[in-house]
Amino acid sequence: MKKNILFLLLSLAVLCLPIEQRAFAEENSNAPKIESETAVVIDGKTGNVLFDKNKSRQMYPASITKIVTGAIAVQSGKMDEMVTISKDATFAEGTRVYLVEGEQMPLRQLVQGLMVNSGNDAAIAIAEFLAGDVETFAGQMNEFAKEAGAVQTNFVNPNGLFDENHYTTAEDMAKITQRAMELEEFRQIVGTKQLDWKGKEWETTLQNHHRLLWDYEGTTGVKNGYVDESKHTLVTSVTRNGMDIIMVVMKAPSKRAAYWDTMSLGDYTFANFERQTVTKGTEIEAADGKSYPLNKDLTVTLPKGETPVQSVTEDGELVLQSAAGEKLAAELLYDPEKLKKKAIEHAEKTTEEVKESTFSGHAVKVLVFGYGGFLLLMSLLVIKRMRNGRRRARALRESASRYSRYPYVGK
Repeated sequence: MKKNILFLLLSLAVLCLPIEQRAFAEENSNAPKIESETAVVIDGKTGNVLFDKNKSRQMYPASITKIVTGAIAVQSGKMDEMVTISKDATFAEGTRVYLVEGEQMPLRQLVQGLMVNSGNDAAIAIAEFLAGDVETFAGQMNEFAKEAGAVQTNFVNPNGLFDENHYTTAEDMAKITQRAMELEEFRQIVGTKQLDWKGKEWETTLQNHHRLLWDYEGTTGVKNGYVDESKHTLVTSVTRNGMDIIMVVMKAPSKRAAYWDTMSLGDYTFANFERQTVTKGTEIEAADGKSYPLNKDLTVTLPKGETPVQSVTEDGELVLQSAAGEKLAAELLYDPEKLKKKAIEHAEKTTEEVKESTFSGHAVKVLVFGYGGFLLLMSLLVIKRMRNGRRRARALRESASRYSRYPYVGK
């Protein structure tokens, strides 16, 4: 009886959850239960979502914003150029690397101070150097986000200090990080555990604020954050057993919870997922019954033991899906319009060849008949000449015979 009551209470508790959280609980019964309000895990190569808890919920990012700022700086190609620090940069609130007005240092060092020590003053200096002012730089940040596929994001500053209009989602931050980690120098900087810092008025050894670089096997970066409104946010990249994953947790109630949630998600992902590849050249059968070779390797990430479901659309696109119907990857096998155009061109060419062949046939026939007629005519002329010759010969013989019968006698 007690067991039945407990089961009823648990069922009611699940039903009382918001729909999004209830779906998460039902679909991920084997996944870890985490304290962070939102979270997502993606494969850093394929981009496939491997874990999701409220991934599309709008959140305040805090200092994980600096992933975008650092990536734009690295991407600019100006890492060796000198930056002059403004007064506005020195007055930045929160964590700093204690820049001094008028001080000059390479952009690379500012990015290191930004990502390793979370320097808000470094973020302002970078924005002003690359765009002239913070507002213009925010536009560049939003453009970077859109190019990465982050469509539910809006940034208004380069450091993540709270603003109601400065927001993102766990899924968007994963996409942004995936794009940033494609930059080799960015990867090197965010994976730096400690760094000697020499500024005009501050010399020290910086310790990376992301503690999992020390505490969780395979961690390669990338950034933590905190403001009162966002609570604890954490973006982590881990490489292990040939697979790279990116984990984002947002609004964790404590720093410990953020780290613990991330490690639990990492353990779960590496234990339960693997990459699978449909190799280049594989013949794929389409709806028309014909087979087409795949133009490149197509890699997806799935639960271990599960194979991707293949289908080819009417547009000639190969789609790989999970068993649950989630689209994982797609690649164009053939272009129906191009094939149709090629078929029409082939038909036109064949028709032209037939016409040319017919014309040639007629020409040959005309020549054959003409030549035959010519030979016939020549034969007739020869026969006629022969007949005429025989007639003349006969006439001569007859004339000679008459003269022989009546010889002429002269005086």
